[in-house]
Amino acid sequence: MSIGFSAVAIPALVSYDQTQISWFASMASLATPLGCVVSGPIADRFGRKIAIAVVNTTAFIGWIIVGSAYYLTEQQYAVILVGRFMTGLATGLCGTPAAVYMAEIASPELRSVFTTWVSLFYALGIFWVYLLGFLFKDDWGTISFIGAAFPLVGMIFLKYFIPESPSWLVAKNRVDEAKNNMCKLYGTKNYDEDVQSEIEILLSSRGQKKYTHQKTLPQQFAKKVKLLMRRSFWKPFLLVITYFFFQQFTGIFVIMFYAIDIVKGAKVEMDAYVTIVLIATARLVAMLLLSYCSKHYGRRPLSILSGTGMAICMLILGSYILCIKQGIIDEENEKKLAMIPVILLILYFFISTMGFYPIPFALSSEVYPRNIRGTAAGLGAGANFLFNFITVKIYPSMVDSMSSYGVFFFYGGMSVIGTIFVIFFLPETRGKTLEEIQDYFVKKKEDNFTNRLEKGDTA
Repeated sequence: MSIGFSAVAIPALVSYDQTQISWFASMASLATPLGCVVSGPIADRFGRKIAIAVVNTTAFIGWIIVGSAYYLTEQQYAVILVGRFMTGLATGLCGTPAAVYMAEIASPELRSVFTTWVSLFYALGIFWVYLLGFLFKDDWGTISFIGAAFPLVGMIFLKYFIPESPSWLVAKNRVDEAKNNMCKLYGTKNYDEDVQSEIEILLSSRGQKKYTHQKTLPQQFAKKVKLLMRRSFWKPFLLVITYFFFQQFTGIFVIMFYAIDIVKGAKVEMDAYVTIVLIATARLVAMLLLSYCSKHYGRRPLSILSGTGMAICMLILGSYILCIKQGIIDEENEKKLAMIPVILLILYFFISTMGFYPIPFALSSEVYPRNIRGTAAGLGAGANFLFNFITVKIYPSMVDSMSSYGVFFFYGGMSVIGTIFVIFFLPETRGKTLEEIQDYFVKKKEDNFTNRLEKGDTA
């Protein structure tokens, strides 16, 4: 909800200037990288479940602060920024432990589905806040207090229904707890062959390593730094953050933050709030469809399809607005063609949700070694939301200097470059175990498996 909140709140903040609005929109993104960076160490040291509990607590406090600011007459802006910072921090804290948890509890066959669920719930949150914006126009205080209810429900659900990751427990030498939790995840009370097989795989992967909880904090830090210098970290890290770069600079998140303004800038005649609800609905439908497609198609074909479609939509939308600006499309024809920008924006959101939006997050939960997975995923997500802060902060200035059609051309061009990057550098991970994926990044000589990965074999 934090990502989409600025879109429905900005129209009501008429007393603020452009600089204040840009800080209001981007403040959450400024805090998000901090949350991403600390979420990994929290998840690795204290467990995935504790890390998610920290998310819920931070989000609840943030939404209460933002909602309270609605009723203030003095210092309202400062209080809003504090609340936005807290909700952005919660967003950063959320992604890594949730995605890593999904990857660790899922089988290789279902992991590609489960790891997209984090993005699915992002999409659900954006849909919900856009819908609330339509129902409670300009009443962002009520929207904030409703937002505070969700982490409360999350805390209850986490306490009673979510077991700690068996993979993390095995890494901490808490094997008996891992067995019990694996039984819960398999829905059985008995330690059967399936559970035993999974535990043996985890034990084999763990090997004879010493555990970080047996070392002092300086020793743990030194070990983490050493691990982060290895090929098994930096090679997948460069891949992931480059994909994140293109995710942000193709406009996917910027449009979420400034949805109302962008819809108006795209010359949409329909009510702006109705339009963004339709856009959010398209994204939600696409995420549900992705749960099916990711099981049957690989990361590469979905990413290539997504980047190509995004480029086409943005370039056509930019051309349409330019034609209106140049008088090529007159007022009468503009009314006849009024649905074109609506259709293009909906298609853009739909197609981006099939690839460029969720897949970088899913990759973050797959490509790193288990002993640094939380930390590495957190660093990658932190870099992503640093890119997000930059794009959200500079968007008003881009519109002033390039006009709206220039911004759409820019996003279209970045989509083209991003698609080229995917074609040449993105390996296929569908249907592979986490250990197989990690082997790909540490082997210097290509074998049959790496050849299949690089060619995008989805068999």
